[in-house]
Amino acid sequence: NGRTPYLVENTIDISAINSSSGTADGDIVQALDIPAETLIMDAGVEVITALSSSATIDLGVTGSAPNDPDRYVDGDTNATGYSDLTATARQVVASADTLDALIAGAASSVGKIRVWAVLCDVSGIDETDHN
Repeated sequence: NGRTPYLVENTIDISAINSSSGTADGDIVQALDIPAETLIMDAGVEVITALSSSATIDLGVTGSAPNDPDRYVDGDTNATGYSDLTATARQVVASADTLDALIAGAASSVGKIRVWAVLCDVSGIDETDHN
């Protein structure tokens, strides 16, 4: 009856967003679907191809409480490689939501990122009336 954490990921081509014109400053990209009653143990961004100059990346959940758009990554400079993770992590998403990447600081017509998260189902294993 145990639960095992698992990795999910999504590679996003920034140049393919908005009819292949890229992101505007402040665009939110829904990167990963998070099921209801799921613990996000940690999450991050790997920049495969750098975005346009001055563009930065935040990563967080913007729909569920606590609404924290930079919970996992805050203002990553989009240099190629893995983002610096914030000290804040672990969040239980009570109802289905998305993990979102905020592209800020400037528009970006280029770039490719891989968003990843380590998740674990925390719904009741034996939720019955007699418990």
